[in-house]
Amino acid sequence: MRSGEVTMQEFFPRRGLPNVIQKLENGETVTIVYFGGSNTRSAGYRVMTADWLREQYPEADIRSVNAGIDGTGSDLGCARLETDVLRHQPDLVFVEFVGNDGGVPESKARIEGIVRQIRKMSRFTDILFVYTLKERDVAGFQSGEYQKGALMQEEVADYYGIPSIHLGVAVSQLVTEGKLVFTSKAGESFPGAVVFTHDSIHPLIPEGHQIYTDTITRSFERIRELRASSGRVEHNLPQATLVPSNPWEYASMQPLDGLAHLSAGWSYVTPDDFELARKYDWLFPGLWRAVDPGEAITVQFEGTHIGLFDIGGPDSGRLKVTVDGGEPFLVDRFTSYNDHNRNQFVFLPELPNGRHTVRFEIDNEKTDKAAVFEASGNERSRQHVQEHPDWYDQTVIQLGKLLLVQPPV
Repeated sequence: MRSGEVTMQEFFPRRGLPNVIQKLENGETVTIVYFGGSNTRSAGYRVMTADWLREQYPEADIRSVNAGIDGTGSDLGCARLETDVLRHQPDLVFVEFVGNDGGVPESKARIEGIVRQIRKMSRFTDILFVYTLKERDVAGFQSGEYQKGALMQEEVADYYGIPSIHLGVAVSQLVTEGKLVFTSKAGESFPGAVVFTHDSIHPLIPEGHQIYTDTITRSFERIRELRASSGRVEHNLPQATLVPSNPWEYASMQPLDGLAHLSAGWSYVTPDDFELARKYDWLFPGLWRAVDPGEAITVQFEGTHIGLFDIGGPDSGRLKVTVDGGEPFLVDRFTSYNDHNRNQFVFLPELPNGRHTVRFEIDNEKTDKAAVFEASGNERSRQHVQEHPDWYDQTVIQLGKLLLVQPPV
């Protein structure tokens, strides 16, 4: 090791992955759910690690489930866990949300909510935390500091005995050694060095994701070596939560039907009759769509949080929201990313646990969409508004699901 270099631990085994390893070694059917954001959804480490496991355990029937959604964090993760993870009855769940959580304080509670939902389904399902990195994280690793979000998840991992892998350790070491260029433009090459990303966030496939995969597989080999028991291991689920009064294990994703009262101007579009619904049929069976100001939905629920899982785009409007008859406030469904259609979501601020009435009404005022792009420094998208003014001069809202957090009252 060179003078001044910092050695960091990339793998924390804790209680390991005893149950999935036993099933793999016995040649049984094993279901692995990869749960996270865009780095999980892409055909990178998810595909590569599943292929490696198939090579290691040719007698086992390994079934891999892609439960990654671009641009989403552990808050939506808590709500969609039943739909996207638990219904598959997984033997192993990869959890990858550090990048999109961004180190917000609430992340610890939400990650704990994910763990507790999995453990309530089965005490024998193994969980593995994997922490990806962005270019801005490299300097921290080089000075011996993990990401803030990873440190919060590590508290959860310690409390519940979950193994974790810091993928940034190997990547940062390669940067230090001059063997890896984290970000470069497409087409640039650097003799003797691997280019990791073109955007400072998403590793290239296969080059960048191969480094992630190599880190995970060598950690898996260590987990295998450290396994102390050949029997099934029942994982712990403490009655007391790590985060006091944590409501997030009671998060769910629900259809609007039956829970929301919609005004007359809403229509339900399906993949059979609407192109955008076809594009997102992997997320929603259909979309509730309204285009005119004044159209509203009203939801009565018991709990602490309510949110919307929707599709945003150039035509998106904003919502005037009223909670329990209080002062209205605005929730804009147009964002700096909406020069194209994309899945997105929003939670309202936390409420006291109890019964609430929330009204979402399409606002008659329109967002200055060119100004949104200008403020984010996105000149290309600002020009897009000028080229297609009719696309942006609309107040469309397209809803897929309700998001609710409903702990016992």
